[in-house]
Amino acid sequence: MPKGYAGKTDPLTEDKQSHKGKNMFRPLNLVLLTTLIVVAGATAFAQMPKPMTADDHVIATINGKTVTERDIRLMLPQYSTDFRTLPPQKRAQLMRDLISKRLLAREGQKKKVDQTPRFKAQRRAFMLTALARATVESYLEGEGKVTEKEVRDFYKNNKTKFIDEKISARHILLKSKKEAKAVLKEIKAGGDFAKLAASKSIGPSGPKGGDLGSFSRGQMVPEFEKTAFALKKGEVGGPVRTQFGYHIIEVTERTGKEPVPIDKVIPQIRQTLIGQKLENYIKKLQAAAKIEIKDPRFAISGE
Repeated sequence: MPKGYAGKTDPLTEDKQSHKGKNMFRPLNLVLLTTLIVVAGATAFAQMPKPMTADDHVIATINGKTVTERDIRLMLPQYSTDFRTLPPQKRAQLMRDLISKRLLAREGQKKKVDQTPRFKAQRRAFMLTALARATVESYLEGEGKVTEKEVRDFYKNNKTKFIDEKISARHILLKSKKEAKAVLKEIKAGGDFAKLAASKSIGPSGPKGGDLGSFSRGQMVPEFEKTAFALKKGEVGGPVRTQFGYHIIEVTERTGKEPVPIDKVIPQIRQTLIGQKLENYIKKLQAAAKIEIKDPRFAISGE
């Protein structure tokens, strides 16, 4: 059921928000910072694309300084696959961005911005991030590379995680456990579920016979979901207590009990395995390092 019990829909589905993971390597979008990066030459540590014969091809000059395909690739590593296949408007935007950075960098050099403490501190911070990123990339291209066998083994050992199971259900929501037990008794004695839902349910779906439509795991509050997915088609269960009251549940349909084909989840599996490998790699580095937190305000949980 939704966490909020308002409006004309049943409060059964969780109020889910899309949380996009923060990417510490996302493209830099602050003009000042990108200027500092170019001036510092820190892009030498950025993600290196696979060698290509066209990398040194000159595609423009800015105040007599050449711009090559490699410059574009290093500026925005996410385009390190052949950026020439990008739409014209994307390539034009890349060029505009690089021109702006080169001009701002040159202006910064003239004004000796690159000699200020602020610049030097930001350069050190960026160099740290860039070198860490390059180390991660090197690891994932070498000993940490995800193999096809690892992907298939993960799928084989975790098939239940790739089952997109759905059920259709209806429910009767009541204020007390006593009321719920009484209604359940009526249903067991042959009472019509839809009619009882329409006359007794305090939920918005009551007038519709308690119909909730179909839903997957993770869409309902845990207590409701646990009972609903444990029921067989046509089976009635409850009473189930949630923050909304007491529920009598009937499953009317079940679908999708087979795992999603591996070809459709390979990218997802690869990301999971990469995350696991990186976590273990960093733990290994931490175990070999001597780390002392001097200021308790920055204490790491579990240390």
